[in-house]
Amino acid sequence: MTVAYHSQEPLEGLAADLIRQTQPPLQWLVVDNAPLSAPLRRKGSLAAPESDRLALLIVGGEEGAGFGEGCNRALDILERQGWTGWVWLLNPDASLPEPDLIERFSRLLANLPDRGLVGTAVWSPEGELEPSGGWITPGLAFRRRRIEPTHLGASRSTTLSLDWLSGCSLALRPTAHHPPARFDPGLPLYYEDMDLCLRLGAGDATCLWTSAVAIAHQRGSGSGGNRSRRVELNTLSYWRFLQRHTPGWVRTLRGLRLLATALARLPFQPQQSIAVLRGWLRALRQPLR
Repeated sequence: MTVAYHSQEPLEGLAADLIRQTQPPLQWLVVDNAPLSAPLRRKGSLAAPESDRLALLIVGGEEGAGFGEGCNRALDILERQGWTGWVWLLNPDASLPEPDLIERFSRLLANLPDRGLVGTAVWSPEGELEPSGGWITPGLAFRRRRIEPTHLGASRSTTLSLDWLSGCSLALRPTAHHPPARFDPGLPLYYEDMDLCLRLGAGDATCLWTSAVAIAHQRGSGSGGNRSRRVELNTLSYWRFLQRHTPGWVRTLRGLRLLATALARLPFQPQQSIAVLRGWLRALRQPLR
């Protein structure tokens, strides 16, 4: 399952990788969140003759909708189809470097708890391990403890238990949770994956991470759009996440730092600073319920 926004080129690359898999996905469901400004077209790998091996379904999302809204639209479709199995969320700018990756991941998931959320290793183009999961700790540095190269060895033979996972590469069985797992659309850009993990983890779900399966990630190439808008939505998501998951003193100190930084940068980066302030004020006026 992939949510796309101005993602034609990276999506074609991911399609080529999926076609080469020894075990293609039963279905690849792509939600197009730019159906008006940059609608996806069946071209390149998406329309190649060998793409017949790929059961691709492209559905129109809402123009400019967030990642969580796109995921929820796809999950609703799968539920109506009667699908009760695992769903693998993949960013459009992800790539699968090994042809048997889906096959190996399927075998691993078959032996994990139904209510698990499972993340994989994610490598940058420079060969660095991205922090695709981590642990929540008390205090201002609540998300500082993240996956690092030191965790690779232990997680090849067994999964590591974490508090949150990145939505860049995340597998779950939505219908195994009650109610079925859904993202909060009030977090439109980032933090929606952490929020989902923490909410489900408050019940009986477990967040697990493995380096036995690894994808590559071309960070930032999977979506386009207006930069100021992205900054505003990012700030909105950030502050709403703090409202839900951190104590008041943490929000106070982080709010003061956010305000001071935005005002200090205002003469030099006016559009970005104003976008930060807009997102922050919007979150203050319309907090998550």
